[in-house]
Amino acid sequence: MFLHSFKNTFKVLLRQRAMLFWSLIFPIVLGIFFKLAFGNIMESTKFKTIGVAVNESLMEDEYIKSFMKEMEDEEYFKVTEAKNADILDEDDSIKAYIDSMDKIYTKKSGISETIVETIMNAYSQKSSMVARIMQKDPMTDLSTLLDVDNHVKDVSRKNMDMTNTFFYTLLGMTTIYGYMWGLFVSYQYEANLSTNAKRNTVSPTKKGTMLSASLLVSWIINFTITIVFIIYLKYALGVDFGDRIAPLVALSALSSLTGVAFGVLIGVSNKASIDAKTGMGIAITMLMSFLAGMMAPEIKILVAEHAPIVNKLNPVAVVTDAVYSLYYYDSMTRFNGDIINLALITLFFIVASLFFMRGKEYESL
Repeated sequence: MFLHSFKNTFKVLLRQRAMLFWSLIFPIVLGIFFKLAFGNIMESTKFKTIGVAVNESLMEDEYIKSFMKEMEDEEYFKVTEAKNADILDEDDSIKAYIDSMDKIYTKKSGISETIVETIMNAYSQKSSMVARIMQKDPMTDLSTLLDVDNHVKDVSRKNMDMTNTFFYTLLGMTTIYGYMWGLFVSYQYEANLSTNAKRNTVSPTKKGTMLSASLLVSWIINFTITIVFIIYLKYALGVDFGDRIAPLVALSALSSLTGVAFGVLIGVSNKASIDAKTGMGIAITMLMSFLAGMMAPEIKILVAEHAPIVNKLNPVAVVTDAVYSLYYYDSMTRFNGDIINLALITLFFIVASLFFMRGKEYESL
């Protein structure tokens, strides 16, 4: 009978087009909008070669000339020789004019200008240090100091893309949107909620058998949708999830169960109509997504600073943080903590649902 209930529920759930829309098509559409809105943010913030003008007489120094050549080779500077600082007014691409090692002129104080000043200050300090060392001991081996592959070392992660957080939150929302499947199942087996539930209650098959089969189907569908959505984000929208596939799949499986359990709890905890409960679920899920930073990342920061417990109890935020930590951190400690937290939230939903479903008797159906 378990297999029979499993097959029938599978057929019934797959016919629910509205639920398929909200659980899969709606997140896909949101993903497209996110890509259009945020797709060019990282491109616009990438480092671009800085136009720098250098005093012609300063370039006569072979060491300075060699250093500027290396800066061009490393694509940090685009060097132009000039007689004076007037070139700043004549050429907008020139961000700084280096008159001497202690005189650098700029039109404004910006990121590019600060980078130029920082690099030149570092070069000046190193030059002074070499001069002092040579003055004390002309025989000192300076190869270690002078043999530099890259004068500016980029220690940031090459895969760092802050827009990923928006898509990670969208993934968290999608898994919890699976509450609809759990909500639908609750209406099939709670006799005070629907006519179908009354029929199922008086059927010879045990309620526990039918309910467990239906919940398994709901979880499989939600889990499948989550995996399909991850594939869509990765290959259609170019969202990078890293190479830790197994933990990501495990997270998807657990969060899919969380969504279904959340839906069952909404279904059995009150006697509102199914339309009202569907709207309630959408509203709560969107609120969770908002607090997790899907609409505005600064909201998540504010919550973390002033009420950190909120997002510890927010499954969308927990899923988002788990994907984030899985991708950005080498250690699995934070990810494992999120998994434990999500498992406890899921357990709470299940226990609370059982509390509302326990020992119900009906005088008539």
